[in-house]
Amino acid sequence: MRADRLLLLLPALLWPAASGQTAASLAEQLRRLELDPDHCYRVRDLELHREDIRIFLNDGVLIFSQPLHGRRVVAVFRATEPGDDAEILLRPPDRGERTSLARATGSANLNEHFKTALFVFGDGGGEELLEAIRSGAPKPLPEEGLLLASRHADAVRNFAQSFQVRLLRDVLSGDRANGLFYAAISGSSRGNFDVLHEPTLPEQIIIGEVPAGSPGRFNVWASFPSRSRRQQAQEPPEELLVEDYRIEASVAPDLRLDARVEAALKPQRLLQGAVLFELAPEMEVRSARLDGQPVEIFRRESLRANLIGGLANEPFLLVLPQPLQPGAAHRIEFELSGNVIRRAGNGVFYVGARTNWYPSRGFHFTRFDLTFRVPKDLRVAATGDQEEEAVEGDTRIVRFRTSAPVRLAGFNIGNFESASAETKGLRVRVYANRTVEPSLLPPPRQILMPQGTTPRSLGRGPTQVITLTPSPPNPQARMKELAGELASAMEWMASQFGPPALPVVTVSPIPGNFGQGFPGLVYLSTISYLPERDRPAAIQTSKLNVFYSDLLLAHEAAHQWWGNLVTSASYRDEWLQEALANYTALMLIERKRGPRALESILDEYRADLLREIGEPRQPVESYGPITWGARLRGADGVDPWRIITYHKGSWILHMLRRRLGDASFLSMLGELRRQHEYDTLTTEQFRLLAARYTAKEDPDRTLEGFFDTWVYGTGIPVLETTIRLTGKPPAVDIAVTVKQSGVPDDFVVELPVAVTPVKGAKPLIKWLRTGDEATVRFRLQTPPLRVEVAPGAGVLAIRRERRSGLAAPAEPPVD
Repeated sequence: MRADRLLLLLPALLWPAASGQTAASLAEQLRRLELDPDHCYRVRDLELHREDIRIFLNDGVLIFSQPLHGRRVVAVFRATEPGDDAEILLRPPDRGERTSLARATGSANLNEHFKTALFVFGDGGGEELLEAIRSGAPKPLPEEGLLLASRHADAVRNFAQSFQVRLLRDVLSGDRANGLFYAAISGSSRGNFDVLHEPTLPEQIIIGEVPAGSPGRFNVWASFPSRSRRQQAQEPPEELLVEDYRIEASVAPDLRLDARVEAALKPQRLLQGAVLFELAPEMEVRSARLDGQPVEIFRRESLRANLIGGLANEPFLLVLPQPLQPGAAHRIEFELSGNVIRRAGNGVFYVGARTNWYPSRGFHFTRFDLTFRVPKDLRVAATGDQEEEAVEGDTRIVRFRTSAPVRLAGFNIGNFESASAETKGLRVRVYANRTVEPSLLPPPRQILMPQGTTPRSLGRGPTQVITLTPSPPNPQARMKELAGELASAMEWMASQFGPPALPVVTVSPIPGNFGQGFPGLVYLSTISYLPERDRPAAIQTSKLNVFYSDLLLAHEAAHQWWGNLVTSASYRDEWLQEALANYTALMLIERKRGPRALESILDEYRADLLREIGEPRQPVESYGPITWGARLRGADGVDPWRIITYHKGSWILHMLRRRLGDASFLSMLGELRRQHEYDTLTTEQFRLLAARYTAKEDPDRTLEGFFDTWVYGTGIPVLETTIRLTGKPPAVDIAVTVKQSGVPDDFVVELPVAVTPVKGAKPLIKWLRTGDEATVRFRLQTPPLRVEVAPGAGVLAIRRERRSGLAAPAEPPVD
């Protein structure tokens, strides 16, 4: 009997909530959870379906855990006889996820038999299975149950505690519609793997494994929205909004951060029992009050749930003393403390938890009012307009407020000096440390000095070793230059895309080789503050100097639009905000240094994408489509995510720009900002908008083929181009043939072939569709001035070209 049929018999969407129970008492019961020998049964033809997940317990023994507030939250299946068997079936709904599953398992569909499985139910699945079993008048197997309870005792406790925060939320709320289902399966051919149905995640179904020897990683085999979610016209609303933050933070001389956080809670539906928040592991929640009354906080690391769901923060529960009605307004207060600031050395500080130093429930657009109290010799940079600053005794007090909604608020502290610049309604402030972190100090030099008192005796006596300490680099050397560059860059971006998220942008240094662009606050690597000659020798290459001198600051500034004003809808769309920011920075470099500078960087990006890594060796680009997002992250120093997201993402936008033309491309970006400001953006929404700007003669006006090839697919083709000119005036024939290799047969690219008849004339364009071999022809009265295939680095490919009867262009494509 299928257990999910019993749902039709259940009158309510909520199981009874755990009224009168504290989260701490339930957690203690969960830590002592055991299997119940009196609820051990031989089962046959028992089915459990969770959306696209179909599990068949054909023959075997199923034992349930002891009840947790009346709920059977764990069960174990085991084959105890030779003919016993169970099976799981799952078919991802789209080609990309079937490809992902096939890469991991060798098959595009999962059809796996198993002999052992452990199930975790936050959705009432244990009660469903018990009812299905009882409908057949079963006989318990207590003796068998004693053996299984002893054998699996450790596994039950470990998995129950791995999901304990999530399970306690389900038990306390009684919300089975949004309850968790998890299965740890020991497959007959695939080994151990995990299956999760988590309704509160953006993609509810995840299947994968924790690789052997890497307990801190989770390899996703496939991840996708559940069937019912795919059938919905739009995403369901958030259950709870947290808005209008007011944070008062104090930094002690030992750098401990104490904070009082106050915010508005706005339920979007009936909430009872408990709700989840997230916070940095370094921060401790000391207390919470809801509408002025103390409430219980429960927090404990949930290893498996965090690992599978990809959570960087730690979840904690806010236990509700009574149900919250939709539309009602409530106020929550938290008292926090923790060590998110540390000393980087040499008087430099590092803020670690930049996005999660206060409790939140995801990133939503809201306003922030931030007040910081720090030792008076330190200064504060933070999100928002600085409204007040005063020194009282040994304490500096600084207040910031956002003039528009933003998704998150960050801060930085240091012994700063500052420089400012203004341009057309934008104010820029650059903070710089007075010293650099130890890793940027030049190493001491030792020289040998010969000893002697006369010219004849020099070199004959003992040699003295003298150590010279070079002067430290000055992190304020480029401070004013950076302020001017940022003001100029943001003025151009504002002219193209409209005003930024906030009218004030502060740049502050951060130790390391990276940057981050928060609303109104940019964290910039200290290396970018240094003149090129003062940077460590290891990074004094032309590529890295361009990165630290030009690209990094412009990229993070562009996040004021792409990421802070227009944000991604899910991890699959995060490539857009990073690629848009990076390509905006490349356009600024192009404005400053010319088109060849941009194309040179794209050449380096292509080389990075073609670099072979891993075992077996394969190009970075082939690790997966750009829409796999964080699932592309690697280990052991290999990070395909970064290269594919930033480098291929920039190539995708560059090819799109070449396809649309400069004016249309920039108009499209301006419209993108207008349509999606203070909102999310999906990859499909981006495609639909860009398609509105394609030319009439474009063979792929919807851009569906372009996105299938470059966004949803993988591959960098080898394009061998032959250009032949035959005939004489007034009948000159031009044949352009392109042969494609190195990619599957279904890999298709439309290439514009541009023929410029004479100087000053508009190029003639014909489109060529790649395949095994394709040719387009032109007839002119005179030999052409120029013939180009996908001009201006218009295609991501390895390009080889042969010409017959025609001179090479002034700037041939780079191979």
